[in-house]
Amino acid sequence: MRNRLFPAILAICALTGFAPGAAWAAPVTGFAYDMPKLPAPDPALSRYLQQDRAKVYRDYAALFADPDLSAEDFSSYESATNWTVDSILPGVKILVAGRASYTGGAHGYAFVDSVIWDSKAGAPISFAGLFTNPSAARALLNPAYCRALDRERLARRGEPTPKDDMFGACPDLFKEAEAYPTKPVYGKYSR
Repeated sequence: MRNRLFPAILAICALTGFAPGAAWAAPVTGFAYDMPKLPAPDPALSRYLQQDRAKVYRDYAALFADPDLSAEDFSSYESATNWTVDSILPGVKILVAGRASYTGGAHGYAFVDSVIWDSKAGAPISFAGLFTNPSAARALLNPAYCRALDRERLARRGEPTPKDDMFGACPDLFKEAEAYPTKPVYGKYSR
Protein backbone atom coordinates (compact mmCIF):
# COMPACT_ATOMS: atom_id res chain seq x y z
CA MET A 1 0.00 0.00 0.00
CA ARG A 2 2.77 2.40 0.95
CA ASN A 3 4.58 1.68 -2.33
CA ARG A 4 1.58 3.03 -4.29
CA LEU A 5 0.61 5.89 -1.97
CA PHE A 6 3.92 7.79 -2.00
CA PRO A 7 4.18 8.01 -5.83
CA ALA A 8 0.54 9.13 -5.96
CA ILE A 9 1.24 11.93 -3.46
CA LEU A 10 4.29 13.02 -5.48
CA ALA A 11 2.22 13.04 -8.67
CA ILE A 12 -0.46 15.21 -7.04
CA CYS A 13 2.24 17.60 -5.76
CA ALA A 14 3.75 17.83 -9.24
CA LEU A 15 0.36 18.55 -10.81
CA THR A 16 -0.50 21.26 -8.30
CA GLY A 17 2.96 22.84 -8.34
CA PHE A 18 3.58 22.09 -4.68
CA ALA A 19 6.86 20.45 -3.76
CA PRO A 20 7.54 19.27 -0.23
CA GLY A 21 9.81 21.79 1.47
CA ALA A 22 9.29 24.40 -1.27
CA ALA A 23 7.63 27.75 -0.77
CA TRP A 24 4.08 28.12 -2.00
CA ALA A 25 3.35 30.97 -4.39
CA ALA A 26 -0.08 32.52 -4.80
CA PRO A 27 -1.41 32.75 -8.37
CA VAL A 28 -0.57 36.09 -9.96
CA THR A 29 -3.70 38.20 -10.50
CA GLY A 30 -4.42 41.82 -11.37
CA PHE A 31 -1.74 42.23 -14.05
CA ALA A 32 -2.49 44.13 -17.27
CA TYR A 33 -0.07 45.44 -19.89
CA ASP A 34 -1.53 47.00 -23.02
CA MET A 35 0.73 47.48 -26.03
CA PRO A 36 0.26 50.53 -28.26
CA LYS A 37 -1.41 50.25 -31.63
CA LEU A 38 1.36 51.10 -34.09
CA PRO A 39 0.41 52.18 -37.62
CA ALA A 40 3.29 50.08 -39.02
CA PRO A 41 5.20 47.14 -37.53
CA ASP A 42 8.39 48.02 -35.67
CA PRO A 43 10.07 44.79 -34.50
CA ALA A 44 12.73 46.56 -32.41
CA LEU A 45 10.13 48.66 -30.58
CA SER A 46 7.94 45.59 -30.05
CA ARG A 47 10.93 43.73 -28.54
CA TYR A 48 11.70 46.70 -26.29
CA LEU A 49 8.11 46.80 -25.00
CA GLN A 50 8.02 43.01 -24.54
CA GLN A 51 11.20 43.25 -22.45
CA ASP A 52 9.60 46.05 -20.42
CA ARG A 53 6.48 43.92 -19.93
CA ALA A 54 8.59 40.95 -18.78
CA LYS A 55 10.46 43.10 -16.25
CA VAL A 56 7.28 44.71 -14.89
CA TYR A 57 5.67 41.25 -14.60
CA ARG A 58 8.72 39.72 -12.87
CA ASP A 59 8.80 42.53 -10.31
CA TYR A 60 5.05 42.26 -9.69
CA ALA A 61 4.92 38.44 -9.60
CA ALA A 62 7.76 38.34 -7.06
CA LEU A 63 5.34 39.74 -4.47
CA PHE A 64 3.09 36.70 -4.87
CA ALA A 65 5.99 34.33 -4.15
CA ASP A 66 7.43 36.30 -1.21
CA PRO A 67 7.27 34.05 1.88
CA ASP A 68 6.98 37.14 4.11
CA LEU A 69 3.68 37.94 2.36
CA SER A 70 2.23 34.41 2.46
CA ALA A 71 -0.70 35.53 4.65
CA GLU A 72 -1.44 38.55 2.43
CA ASP A 73 -4.74 38.89 0.57
CA PHE A 74 -3.60 39.65 -2.98
CA SER A 75 -7.11 40.10 -4.38
CA SER A 76 -6.79 43.89 -4.42
CA TYR A 77 -3.24 43.95 -5.80
CA GLU A 78 -2.89 45.45 -9.25
CA SER A 79 -0.26 46.38 -11.81
CA ALA A 80 -1.44 48.08 -15.00
CA THR A 81 0.39 49.66 -17.91
CA ASN A 82 -1.33 51.19 -20.92
CA TRP A 83 0.88 52.41 -23.78
CA THR A 84 -0.41 54.81 -26.44
CA VAL A 85 1.25 56.48 -29.40
CA ASP A 86 1.50 60.21 -28.75
CA SER A 87 3.09 61.26 -32.03
CA ILE A 88 4.97 59.86 -34.99
CA LEU A 89 7.37 61.78 -37.18
CA PRO A 90 9.99 60.57 -39.63
CA GLY A 91 12.53 58.70 -37.52
CA VAL A 92 10.92 59.39 -34.12
CA LYS A 93 7.97 57.89 -32.25
CA ILE A 94 6.74 59.23 -28.92
CA LEU A 95 4.96 56.66 -26.74
CA VAL A 96 3.27 57.52 -23.45
CA ALA A 97 2.17 55.04 -20.79
CA GLY A 98 -0.15 55.39 -17.86
CA ARG A 99 1.15 53.07 -15.15
CA ALA A 100 -0.58 52.21 -11.90
CA SER A 101 0.03 49.73 -9.13
CA TYR A 102 -1.42 48.82 -5.78
CA THR A 103 0.53 46.45 -3.57
CA GLY A 104 -1.11 47.03 -0.23
CA GLY A 105 -1.14 50.04 2.01
CA ALA A 106 -3.23 53.17 2.13
CA HIS A 107 -3.28 53.99 -1.57
CA GLY A 108 -1.99 52.98 -4.96
CA TYR A 109 0.70 54.56 -7.06
CA ALA A 110 0.08 56.05 -10.50
CA PHE A 111 2.49 57.76 -12.85
CA VAL A 112 3.16 58.56 -16.49
CA ASP A 113 6.04 57.03 -18.40
CA SER A 114 7.30 57.84 -21.86
CA VAL A 115 9.62 56.52 -24.52
CA ILE A 116 11.17 58.59 -27.26
CA TRP A 117 11.94 55.96 -29.90
CA ASP A 118 14.58 56.52 -32.57
CA SER A 119 13.25 54.39 -35.43
CA LYS A 120 16.50 54.52 -37.39
CA ALA A 121 18.65 53.37 -34.47
CA GLY A 122 15.94 50.98 -33.21
CA ALA A 123 16.46 52.18 -29.65
CA PRO A 124 15.07 54.64 -27.13
CA ILE A 125 16.75 58.01 -26.80
CA SER A 126 16.71 60.50 -23.97
CA PHE A 127 15.09 63.90 -24.18
CA ALA A 128 18.60 65.36 -24.45
CA GLY A 129 19.21 63.00 -27.38
CA LEU A 130 16.74 65.02 -29.44
CA PHE A 131 19.21 67.90 -29.55
CA THR A 132 22.53 68.20 -31.36
CA ASN A 133 23.73 70.45 -28.53
CA PRO A 134 22.07 69.26 -25.29
CA SER A 135 23.99 71.78 -23.14
CA ALA A 136 22.70 74.74 -25.15
CA ALA A 137 19.17 73.30 -25.12
CA ARG A 138 19.35 72.81 -21.33
CA ALA A 139 20.58 76.39 -20.85
CA LEU A 140 17.65 77.66 -22.93
CA LEU A 141 14.82 75.37 -21.77
CA ASN A 142 15.42 74.80 -18.03
CA PRO A 143 15.19 78.46 -16.92
CA ALA A 144 12.04 79.03 -19.00
CA TYR A 145 10.50 75.83 -17.63
CA CYS A 146 11.35 76.77 -14.02
CA ARG A 147 9.82 80.25 -14.41
CA ALA A 148 6.63 78.74 -15.86
CA LEU A 149 6.53 76.16 -13.05
CA ASP A 150 6.91 78.88 -10.40
CA ARG A 151 4.09 80.91 -12.01
CA GLU A 152 1.84 77.83 -11.94
CA ARG A 153 2.75 77.10 -8.32
CA LEU A 154 1.94 80.70 -7.37
CA ALA A 155 -1.42 80.52 -9.17
CA ARG A 156 -2.36 77.24 -7.47
CA ARG A 157 -1.01 77.94 -3.99
CA GLY A 158 -1.58 81.67 -3.77
CA GLU A 159 1.91 82.31 -2.44
CA PRO A 160 5.47 81.78 -3.67
CA THR A 161 7.02 78.41 -2.88
CA PRO A 162 10.44 78.67 -1.20
CA LYS A 163 13.24 76.97 -3.16
CA ASP A 164 14.25 74.96 -0.07
CA ASP A 165 10.67 73.64 0.32
CA MET A 166 10.14 69.94 -0.38
CA PHE A 167 8.12 70.89 -3.47
CA GLY A 168 10.00 74.09 -4.29
CA ALA A 169 12.84 72.75 -6.39
CA CYS A 170 12.69 72.77 -10.16
CA PRO A 171 13.57 69.43 -11.78
CA ASP A 172 16.16 69.43 -14.54
CA LEU A 173 14.28 68.59 -17.74
CA PHE A 174 17.31 66.70 -18.99
CA LYS A 175 17.85 64.56 -15.88
CA GLU A 176 14.91 64.25 -13.52
CA ALA A 177 11.79 65.13 -15.46
CA GLU A 178 9.78 62.83 -17.73
CA ALA A 179 9.84 65.19 -20.70
CA TYR A 180 8.91 64.49 -24.28
CA PRO A 181 7.98 66.78 -27.15
CA THR A 182 4.28 66.95 -27.96
CA LYS A 183 4.12 69.66 -30.60
CA PRO A 184 6.36 69.38 -33.61
CA VAL A 185 7.25 72.61 -35.39
CA TYR A 186 6.36 72.54 -39.09
CA GLY A 187 5.84 68.78 -38.90
CA LYS A 188 9.24 67.95 -37.44
CA TYR A 189 11.34 68.27 -34.34
CA SER A 190 14.14 70.73 -34.91
CA ARG A 191 17.50 69.43 -33.73
